[in-house]
Amino acid sequence: MEERDVKGISPYRMSQLVKVAGDISEKLMSGKLVYGPTYQECEIVVELVAEAIKKGKNAYRRK
Repeated sequence: MEERDVKGISPYRMSQLVKVAGDISEKLMSGKLVYGPTYQECEIVVELVAEAIKKGKNAYRRK
């Protein structure tokens, strides 16, 4: 990954991001992995994803 001076997100990139968000939501809400998650549990999952992104970003910057 490389850092770029981005002034906006292209439509293609945004569609890819929406697909990823949809995949996470579908897996979370389908009940296959966790049966009947609460809103608090969904927030925990979203926070874990955000934390993983932050750690990945920081690991990349250290190199």
